[in-house]
Amino acid sequence: MNAAASLETRLAAFIGAQEPGAANVVITNVTPVSGGNARRAFAFDAAWDVAGKHTALPCIMLAKAEPGQLETDLETEFRVLRALQDSDVPAPPALWIDTTGDSLGCPTLIMERIAGTSNIKALLAAEPAAANRAIAEDLAAAAGKLHTLAWRGKNLGNLETPSPETVAGEQVVYWENLFLKNRMEPLPAMVAAFHWLKTHAPKAERIVLLHGDFRFGNFLYEGAKITALLDWEMAHLGDPMEDLAWAYRPLWSPARHMTLEDFAARYTQHSGIPAPAANLRFYRLFSEIKHAVISLNAARAFADGKANSLRMSDRMTMLPGLLKNFQDGVRA
Repeated sequence: MNAAASLETRLAAFIGAQEPGAANVVITNVTPVSGGNARRAFAFDAAWDVAGKHTALPCIMLAKAEPGQLETDLETEFRVLRALQDSDVPAPPALWIDTTGDSLGCPTLIMERIAGTSNIKALLAAEPAAANRAIAEDLAAAAGKLHTLAWRGKNLGNLETPSPETVAGEQVVYWENLFLKNRMEPLPAMVAAFHWLKTHAPKAERIVLLHGDFRFGNFLYEGAKITALLDWEMAHLGDPMEDLAWAYRPLWSPARHMTLEDFAARYTQHSGIPAPAANLRFYRLFSEIKHAVISLNAARAFADGKANSLRMSDRMTMLPGLLKNFQDGVRA
């Protein structure tokens, strides 16, 4: 039995066990798709019958592979997506999860496959300017929908609930601990950056559910409409300005089509949530250091032999640019 046929068999058995009364479970069109550094992704179609009713669903499965840039909790990601299913937040419905990997060979999350494309190069291109601006505007609206979600009382897995007064400092300490754990040399510029962040941490206007990796490249779209926000593995509770600032990191910023000020204004128009300039500035600086830590984690995983992706082997080369962005922002 080849690998695709074996996966079809395991998926059919797994889905049959998850859906009460399911019969005639058929899996077709298993196709590898891009899933990031630490996850193998496959598209497939599933169909089954329950009491004479036929169901057919296009699906995506994300299977945890080797360690990646960050260690994330698949169960929490699943719970967050489940919490969004009855909302107007554009997110793929979470269908099933194999938390242990006993059924599918490794921990695996399965979602409904949503129509749309994800082409960051096209979105960042100068043209079509009007269409790309419209997508940036819809991204601001999507942020507003997410950040106004009534998340209290929902099962969000292991997400901790910070206070508006402490949330920024807690995020800084979380990422500082990852830095201290995974650095391979002293890096005094990073130490100084964390000191600055801890001494300038602002109070949040409110605590909201954050996507955590909110940006161009992490959503599907059709025309000028976002159909699904993807990659919820970094979701957490925090200051809404963290998502907005991350969206405007230089590597993927839509600033060519829409300034951050316009983006924030449209976001406030949709959400009613203010966008304090001081919080936005703090989280833009924080984003550079957060990205630096992610890069260090990737390089450390490769150096320790835990990951084989060549994309992760040279991630430390990004640090000078990220630290320059931070220092330039502090001086501005």
